[in-house]
Amino acid sequence: MNFDDYSALEKIVQEMCGELKIIEDKVKYNLQCMKEAEVYAHLLTDSEPENFKLFSPRNAVNVHKEEIAKAYQEIENCKCKNERLYERKDLLNSRIKILENILEHREDGMTVLNIQEEDRQRIARDLHDTSLQNLAHLIHKIELSTLYLDEDVVKAKLELTVVNNILKKTIDEIRNIIFDLRPMTFDDLGFKAALERLLAAFNENQRYYLEADIDDVSCENNLILVSIYRVIQECLNNIDKHAKAEKVFFSCKMKEGSCIITIKDDGKGFDPEKKPEGKHFGLSLMRERIRLINGRISISSSEQEGTYIKIEVPVA
Repeated sequence: MNFDDYSALEKIVQEMCGELKIIEDKVKYNLQCMKEAEVYAHLLTDSEPENFKLFSPRNAVNVHKEEIAKAYQEIENCKCKNERLYERKDLLNSRIKILENILEHREDGMTVLNIQEEDRQRIARDLHDTSLQNLAHLIHKIELSTLYLDEDVVKAKLELTVVNNILKKTIDEIRNIIFDLRPMTFDDLGFKAALERLLAAFNENQRYYLEADIDDVSCENNLILVSIYRVIQECLNNIDKHAKAEKVFFSCKMKEGSCIITIKDDGKGFDPEKKPEGKHFGLSLMRERIRLINGRISISSSEQEGTYIKIEVPVA
C-alpha cells in the first residue's frame, strides 16, 4: 500500500469515529425519551383523586388508557431503535479495529524506512567525508605528478608515492564501509567475532580503558543478530563522538533464551528524554530497531554521570 492508500484509510477511520459519536448521542437521546415516557405513564397511573371512585366506577388507568399505552409504545420504539444502534456500533468498532491494525503496521513500515534512510545517510556521509575526498585529492596529485615528469623526475616519484599511500588508505576505508554494510565475520566466524572486531575498531587508538565480556550468542534468524549489532554500533559511535569518556564497559551475555547487552561509560552523559537537535534520530531509531525484534532497551544517563544502556532481545 502506498501513502495515498493509508491516507484514505485514515479518513475512513475518522468518518467511522464520527458516526460512532452520532450513534452515542442518539442512544442517549432515546434513553432520555424512554425515561420521560416512563415517568409520564406513572404520573397518569397515579393521577386518580381520593374521591374519584365515589363518583365514577372508572379508575385512572381506564381514563388515561390511550395515553398510557402511547407512552409505553414510545418506550418500546426507543428500545428497538437502540438495539439497531448497538448493532451498528459493534460493527463499526470491529471495522475500526481492523483498519487501525493495518495503520499500526504502516507505522512499523515507516519505522523500517526511517532506519533504512538513516543507514543510507550514514553510508553517504562516510563516503563523502573519507573516500570521495581522498579520490578528489588523488586527481590533483596525479596532475601534479605529470607536470613534474618533464621537469623533476624525483618530485614526480615522490608525488606518486603519496598517491600510492592515499590509494591504499582509500581501499581500506571502502573495505570498512563494505564491512559495515554486512559484517562478513557474521557468516565466517559468528556474532562474537563480529563484536570483538567492532570493539577493536572502536578502541583502535587505545583511547579508552575497555573491558569486554562476550558470550557466543546464536540465533536462527540472522536478521535479529544484525539488528542487535547495528544498535551496539550506534551506541559505540555515540560514545566516540559525544561522550568524552575514558572508561567503557561492554557485556553481551546469554540468559534464559535472551541476549542481554550492557554498555556503560564514564562520559559527560546527557538527558535521554531531551529531543535531539537537528536531524539526528540515533536514539529513537535504536529504540525502534529493538522494538521491531521484540526486544527492550533502557537508557540511563545524566549530565557528568556517564551513560548506562541495557538491551534485552529474545533469540531462542
